[in-house]
Amino acid sequence: MATSDKTGCEVRIDGAWRLVPLAGAHAHHRAAEKRCPVCHGRVHTQGSYSLQGAVTIAHRRVHDGCPRMPKHYAGTPKPHPQALD
Repeated sequence: MATSDKTGCEVRIDGAWRLVPLAGAHAHHRAAEKRCPVCHGRVHTQGSYSLQGAVTIAHRRVHDGCPRMPKHYAGTPKPHPQALD
């Protein structure tokens, strides 16, 4: 399973998954389908549109196999049970 930093998510653009910075995904791809680059679970962006605000991603369904969710992570990375392909 791939690892990534916490500054991006994958956005489906023209039928292909592309890694996009969170701020860009939030501002320019609001309606596009998004997934976690680590577990491939469906996510959405949340935060402020202002330059000072931080943008984060949140998984639509929590699971214990994604290290990007430290509160729920069980220590073993695994694909999301409802992973997007």
